[in-house]
Amino acid sequence: MRLQQDHPDAYVLTIPAMGSQIDVRWIVGDGSTSNSSQDIGQILQTDIDRWVEVMSDYQQDSQVNTLCRQADDGNWHTCSTELWQVLMLCDQWNRWSEGAFDASIGALTRLRRSKTIATQQQWDQALYSSGWGHIEWDPGGKKIRFERPGLRLDFGAIGKGFVVDRLGERLLELGIHRYCINASGNMVFGQVPTPQSQGWPVSIGMLDHSDRSLRQMRLTECGIATSGDLHQKYRDRPGAQAGDKPTSHIVDPAKQRGLTNTVMSTVLASDATSADALATACCVHSERGTLRSWLSRLESKSDGYRGSFEVWVQSLQAVQESPVLIHWARET
Repeated sequence: MRLQQDHPDAYVLTIPAMGSQIDVRWIVGDGSTSNSSQDIGQILQTDIDRWVEVMSDYQQDSQVNTLCRQADDGNWHTCSTELWQVLMLCDQWNRWSEGAFDASIGALTRLRRSKTIATQQQWDQALYSSGWGHIEWDPGGKKIRFERPGLRLDFGAIGKGFVVDRLGERLLELGIHRYCINASGNMVFGQVPTPQSQGWPVSIGMLDHSDRSLRQMRLTECGIATSGDLHQKYRDRPGAQAGDKPTSHIVDPAKQRGLTNTVMSTVLASDATSADALATACCVHSERGTLRSWLSRLESKSDGYRGSFEVWVQSLQAVQESPVLIHWARET
């Protein structure tokens, strides 16, 4: 944990976590909190450690990994309140995304990012066990059961957005209303940093020109997230595509392989959790060619996601082509 003071009333906390780092900026000076900056930093560090212990698929003794190993026996297993909260959000977004968001493909994502070449039997087992429909639910008892052994959960498409939202809630509890929290582009904002400003500055990059901006904004009391495949590429199962070239770290759950087109999705929503999940689903629907029709259904369903959102999806199918931009906005 590194805590810096870059202004008499402004603090920056940097915490390595979740495969990257989480940057927390907050502003005091109005007598809104009685806690010292060091105390605030320690509270946030404790919160991050707690959620990593719940959700991490890298930490062998995390709650989610322990649950997955136990659930291989096909029996019902009780989840903690914290883990159940994450699972319910994943279940919602699996339904709202029409399967484009799927946190049950952890066995597949682990093989893809492994430095060891997997056997055909390991690939077959991962493909067999992956799928949200293989999970049974007991909401009253906060219990789940796996229909197939080997199913593994991966919260990578929602975890960072979820954690920064929880940190924002913690700052509000501490009396801090002016903040910006960033975990690898998954961001949540409080009130304006200064009374004279219009919000926290944010820039959406261009897919084909990283040094240029597609859109610049000033944001308050909302969340934003970007998902894409510009840097992370992994191998797919043998024979998944011609040439077996590495594909996106984002997996289409229906095809059980990485996306092949270059795509970047940025979503502005009321919270970072929704923006994170939406951004991943947009990337998958973009490659499927169903983005516009799905967003239209998402807006119209009475039991769908009811929050406001704005989407920018940039996609590139061939090196010679210019990126295609789809912009969509819904206000509630």
